[in-house]
Amino acid sequence: MRDQVLISKIANALIEDAQSHISSLAPVLSAFRAVWGGLWVGGRVTLTSETVSFAANTMNRIAQSGTLDVSVPLKQVTDVEVLPGLFTNIVAISTPDRVLKVRCYWARKFADAVIAARDAVSGAR
Repeated sequence: MRDQVLISKIANALIEDAQSHISSLAPVLSAFRAVWGGLWVGGRVTLTSETVSFAANTMNRIAQSGTLDVSVPLKQVTDVEVLPGLFTNIVAISTPDRVLKVRCYWARKFADAVIAARDAVSGAR
């Protein structure tokens, strides 16, 4: 089966090893990292028939470094849940190795699409 894009939307992802190049923000970002376990990075989350991935946008690539692109095979997804957020909710996509957290508008709809795509690629659970 050919990997096809199902949904692609603007989002932020919590990146554990993200570092800011703006030194004046270091104390604030250090505190933020301690609370959240990483920094929120702006970009695009894309759900395909085989993966869910995040890629940072150009502005965040200029301002930050770290693992700014993340891809999770749907066959490895063990759980998908929607967590409350301030302006947008957070979709937590779990695998045996990690949890990819993305915040986006219409998070519940995106989470449902990830679950449906995972079930389609792995067989209904």
